Amino acid sequence: MTIDLTIVNGKIFTSEGFKEGGIAIEGESILKVGKEPSLPKASLRINVKGALILPGLIDIHVHLRDFDQKQKETVETGTKAALAGGVTTVVDMPNNKPAMNSLKQLKKKEALVVGKAAVNVGFYSLLPETLEEIFSLARGGIFGFKIYPSATLYPHKKDEQLQQYMAKIALTSLPLIIHADAANAAEKEAELYSSNLPAIAAFLKAHPPQVEAQALKDFIILNEESKARLHCAHISSKKTTDVLEEYSKKTNLSSEVCPHYLFLTEKELQKQQGLAKCLPPLRTTTDQKALWQALIENKIKIIATDHAPHRYKEKFCEFEHAASGIAGLETLLPLMFTAAFKGKISFEGLIPKLTKNPAQFLGVADRGELLAGNFADVIVLAKEKTIIRAEEFQSKAKWSPFDGFHSAVTLKHVFVNGAHVKDEGHIILKARTGKLLKSKVKISEERVHPTEED
Repeated sequence: MTIDLTIVNGKIFTSEGFKEGGIAIEGESILKVGKEPSLPKASLRINVKGALILPGLIDIHVHLRDFDQKQKETVETGTKAALAGGVTTVVDMPNNKPAMNSLKQLKKKEALVVGKAAVNVGFYSLLPETLEEIFSLARGGIFGFKIYPSATLYPHKKDEQLQQYMAKIALTSLPLIIHADAANAAEKEAELYSSNLPAIAAFLKAHPPQVEAQALKDFIILNEESKARLHCAHISSKKTTDVLEEYSKKTNLSSEVCPHYLFLTEKELQKQQGLAKCLPPLRTTTDQKALWQALIENKIKIIATDHAPHRYKEKFCEFEHAASGIAGLETLLPLMFTAAFKGKISFEGLIPKLTKNPAQFLGVADRGELLAGNFADVIVLAKEKTIIRAEEFQSKAKWSPFDGFHSAVTLKHVFVNGAHVKDEGHIILKARTGKLLKSKVKISEERVHPTEED
């Protein structure tokens, strides 16, 4: 029997660390993992010459835009950016235009993936307009519900109604993903811009670290009875890591951190202005050290990009008018693996936070690890120096505060569902190989009131 391909002479990342060997791929799946003599004969044999063979990265926090924001990014350009960065699965955030908060809009979003996505794509939803839609969206295959400070429901706005939504979400076992900030943060920011404070000082004062931490606490308290899964997105401060430490063993709470909070501080915000503007804002070196420590100690178990592309003119303008967000799909891998090669974090501590842990968060059992039977989402990394050049990004956002960063690694190969889509650094995408991913939800009917309809 001759199979499709083998990747040989590499260092494979397993649950027991790195092992020398290779993998055999047939169709969309991994057939076998082991040393070359044990692998079947293949039509294509790729010798990676000692490079690292890893699961494709999984990014649970991405803004693919499209529709009324296609000038910023589309599913096609965003997933191609993911491919270029070694990210083989992304989940799209719902604060689009139009907003993603209904089954009707979900179907429209899903239609963008088929035949256009270079990598696997799943979706989140905003809180829908009615409680009844929680179950229908969950059964429709979303991976969670996202809530923003600007939402109608948020702590200190309509707490009783928010608790009703949390109770309903708890029955789906899907996470409620929190953007932790003050409910009136946008109004506060506008007010401070009108004061005598410099623009950056006003921005930082409108979104202080203690408010992020308190917002997370507020959600935890409101969730005491419902016990829904809570996930704090883009943690940025020491105060919030303290909340994690206090409550992580008492409640069903998870979290993520983004590379820009690990590599940049508010000093860089002062230097790069709107280019480095994001929400939550960049913090102090003390906050940054606390984030690294929480990551190393496994208190934060997921690294995500919050890939937020904007047009050039929306970033290179007066600070108060600059859009918040940093495009991160093509900088995630070089930043984090350079940190590992430099000893900032161990490979064993880093890789699961980019692969296995986000897969488990999503409930996707057949991705995130190099195991026989899993989908063949695979990347190959070599310890070769390269430089981040934003002008070469596949994303429409060809700018980055990391432009010019010297990376210790080069992405050599990418395989998505068994298809070889990046070869020796060159994208060879002949067809869109990404799949539409859907969650597999089981509603906890035993906790639903007998007269309740969904």
